[in-house]
Amino acid sequence: MDFVHFLSEIALKYDFKHIGIESVNEKSRAFAEKLDFHSINGSNYAVSVEDLIFYFQDKI
Repeated sequence: MDFVHFLSEIALKYDFKHIGIESVNEKSRAFAEKLDFHSINGSNYAVSVEDLIFYFQDKI
């Protein structure tokens, strides 16, 4: 989780709008859903950087 938090901060710094996870398996799907990623087509997930930053602010 620390790595995803780090990625969200870097994405914010460089003005990325979304972070995605491609070709999920059972464990990465559960991880994505826990962090409020949204399914694009069942095997790929994405979340806005803004939503991810908000998720981590709520946890700190």
